[in-house]
Amino acid sequence: METAGQTYPLKVALIYGSKPSGHYAAARAVAEFLPPSIIEPVLVNLSDVYPDFGPFVARTYLQLLNKTPAVWDYVYDNDFVAFAASAFREAILPFSSAKLADHLLKRGVQAAVSTQAFSSLLITKNRRLARLPLFSVVTDFCAHTYWPSKGVTAYFVPEKSVAAALKEKGAPAERVHLTGIPVRKEFTADTDRAAARRQLGLAPGLFTVMLTGGSRGLGELVQAAAALKPLLGRIQVLVLCGNNRRLCRQAEKELDSKKHLRFVDFTDSPAAYYAAADLVAGKPGGVTLAETMCMAKPFVIYSPLPGQEERNSVFLRRHRLAETAATPAELEQLVRRCLAAPGALAPASRAMAEHARPHAARDIAAKIIETLTAA
Repeated sequence: METAGQTYPLKVALIYGSKPSGHYAAARAVAEFLPPSIIEPVLVNLSDVYPDFGPFVARTYLQLLNKTPAVWDYVYDNDFVAFAASAFREAILPFSSAKLADHLLKRGVQAAVSTQAFSSLLITKNRRLARLPLFSVVTDFCAHTYWPSKGVTAYFVPEKSVAAALKEKGAPAERVHLTGIPVRKEFTADTDRAAARRQLGLAPGLFTVMLTGGSRGLGELVQAAAALKPLLGRIQVLVLCGNNRRLCRQAEKELDSKKHLRFVDFTDSPAAYYAAADLVAGKPGGVTLAETMCMAKPFVIYSPLPGQEERNSVFLRRHRLAETAATPAELEQLVRRCLAAPGALAPASRAMAEHARPHAARDIAAKIIETLTAA
């Protein structure tokens, strides 16, 4: 296909940090709305481009969270650390970005969509990619200091405070678009709770709690499930373990999984589990929250990670969108209250639905197409 000297489809890279992850889910969500006749999506995993660096960063991150979480929280969004990191950005990133530039240019990429800050930084610091249209998608309800303020064609953000933070950093107002966090098409379908429970082989009439540890299965999920175990039969519990197979094995060994307690290994189609649930509890990752909002499910903040998830928690509390269970015992008491007064969850469901932006991926894709085809 060729129009006014432009050949279609255009190759557009959708760059994420690792797989599976919320960044990867967001990239896939946008890709689902890119018509193949106009845009050919090219999924780029930074961990493949930097095979040594990616695992090192992930390993360091997890060790910090496990041993010294306060250090990560300090580093995550600290003005002094950000100032010191600016030297790294100016001196090191132009060199380290060469590998990504080689990868994108070799594949004939004509634009890039970045769902995390590091790849956006790499692109904006490489001279060979200076003319490459760059679309940055913020996948948390906060904007930390590492998102670049210059060199981005368009920013897509989840809410007004994130837009304000980027503008304060120097991002041009006309380039910041309030769209929401992209979720996959399966989360926009009208999925019936009873049908979802039938599909998953769950008891149709039991109050259903879904615990989620994100793509990596992090957080005190086994402890939470153990705390809810005395309620089984009055409730059923789904535990989404992400790609943490070790967690599944540990849970099965320690808890002797019962009829109404199910540990779910990584699933590529989680929407049915959300649809089946009456209550979602777990780590407040940005994509997890966007998916929960689209399903209009009440959310309980449980075992958040320092950094972005703590800041997502601040957003939730500010808008009175979620309760917090600081311990497994508090989670168990909260579930007991829900059983005693089932109607009490209705306002929380409505509040989450009011903040939902189910068509974020479609709107982001539309803006990308509009921008790239306008020339």
